Amino acid sequence: MRRFKRYAQGRVPHSGRLESKAGEKVAEEIISVGIDIGTSTTQLIFSRFLIENTASVASVPRISIVDKQIIYQSGIYITPLICPQRIDENAVRDIVLKEYSLAGITPGAVTTGAVIITGETARKENASTILAAVSGLAGDFVVATAGQDLEGVIAGKGSGAASISLDQHKTTANLDVGGGTTNIAVFNEGDVSASFCFDIGGRLIKLGQDMVIDYISPKLTKHSEKIGLSLKKGQKASKHDLQKICSWMAKILFVSLGFSDKSDTVKPGDLGFMATAPLTLIPAPEVVTFSGGVADYIYNTDITDEFPHGDIGALLGSEIRSAFNEVWNRVQIGVQTIRATVIGAGMYSTELSGSTITYENIDFPLKNIPIIRLSKREEMLPPAEFAEIVRQRLDWFKDEHGQAPAALSITGEHNITYYMLTQYAQRLALALKPLGEARLPQIVLVEHDMAKALGQMLLLTLESRRLICIDSVSTSQGDYIDIGNPLMGGRVLPVVIKTLVFN
Repeated sequence: MRRFKRYAQGRVPHSGRLESKAGEKVAEEIISVGIDIGTSTTQLIFSRFLIENTASVASVPRISIVDKQIIYQSGIYITPLICPQRIDENAVRDIVLKEYSLAGITPGAVTTGAVIITGETARKENASTILAAVSGLAGDFVVATAGQDLEGVIAGKGSGAASISLDQHKTTANLDVGGGTTNIAVFNEGDVSASFCFDIGGRLIKLGQDMVIDYISPKLTKHSEKIGLSLKKGQKASKHDLQKICSWMAKILFVSLGFSDKSDTVKPGDLGFMATAPLTLIPAPEVVTFSGGVADYIYNTDITDEFPHGDIGALLGSEIRSAFNEVWNRVQIGVQTIRATVIGAGMYSTELSGSTITYENIDFPLKNIPIIRLSKREEMLPPAEFAEIVRQRLDWFKDEHGQAPAALSITGEHNITYYMLTQYAQRLALALKPLGEARLPQIVLVEHDMAKALGQMLLLTLESRRLICIDSVSTSQGDYIDIGNPLMGGRVLPVVIKTLVFN
């Protein structure tokens, strides 16, 4: 495999295709960006991907990302806020522009990547505006997204937890402990099996001079009363009280992973800290990793300054270490801590479609397309029943202008016969009709490798020929998809599946 040489901070060589001695185009290099706007910090990374056809000469093409390398990492900035409720949009924009300049990369050179807004920052009044503005600076196909489920998965991949689960064949949970939230993702053999989020983080309490509370999360004020504390803004906090509340939050995380808290401090009602649907893992994971800004204070036991950032982050890290001490033999150090989310956004958010795909008359990129997921039982229904189910779900996405874009997602067949292919085409042609009538792209996502034949058959049937049919894509109901400009001479498309975006 061709390896990339390392690039120092500064200008990056032109991105393009690699050529063999005979002039045959055998590979393609693309640049990806990751931008993470978190509760505490804002960061960027740039990566270079190498894409190749990994199939043999006599086989159907199989395009894969065969190498990834970080070529530039930004500094770590404190996320600028105008007030507790609003992000400083201009300051964030300035950070992004500055780092693009330092990296020697223009937005037009970026092919893929993700801008994510995470933690408590995702709940700011102007969060969606920030996402739109920043993604506009970062190339045509950089996605803008937010949400605890997606953040946990991205951080788990960036921290190395997904790789640990695959390499060691052990269930691995990564806890990404940031300023406002703790995002947990669980991996089995490299795949996500669960993700959930707690409103637990190191910036939930900010301290001024003489330990006076400058800020406290409203949720923390409410829940602290359960352990006999009454913490309010303007009140002087004692180390004992702060340690007590950090210990309590640490034990909630411990119990949520399926471990037993012998002190009985944590009660079922304490799961009110959850920012997503309640979930407790059973059985407990075999391996635990930590990432996020608080992670270094979990792994490092030689901390002399208990409040180095004017918040409870270091104290929370120490209490998490104490809570997990009895299972510390399961804890491993991942490859990234504070940079896990931004590296995950830049290096692991993008996947490639299959190499046997069909598309015609599509204006790429396509962004924020909601997915209608059909069960295997539903996709085998007679055409009229199948179409009626799809039409009902298409109505979910209608707005004041009428029908809005949506993509149909099916499993398909691993070894499909011609007869079965015609049956699928009949069902889908009838179901896609409302999108065609609205002059919208008709998008079909298939898990199994059958999109080229299915797409070509659909083109013979559809009145509107704005079709995209891609395979090797697995989704869930409620996901959104972004599809980028074709790569490798049009043989493959970059895609990002998003578990939660702003509506």
